[in-house]
Amino acid sequence: MTLWDLPKNANGRISDISDQLDVGVIDRLKEMGFDIDCDVICLRRSPFAGPIVIQLGDSVISLEQDIADKIHLHTLS
Repeated sequence: MTLWDLPKNANGRISDISDQLDVGVIDRLKEMGFDIDCDVICLRRSPFAGPIVIQLGDSVISLEQDIADKIHLHTLS
């Protein structure tokens, strides 16, 4: 499952950040707190393939599909 697939109000834990992303994007994601075993919550899914809004720790972050599709998760119950 990817971050893009996470339903609204669902929790997930990051299992991988694809190396298909540009190195600069990966570095920026890590600066924002995206790392393996970090928990995320989907707060909002925008209509018409708009960005997904997630909570990562105390931060709220909006990501477009081309990035969210490259962040792999496993869901938490």
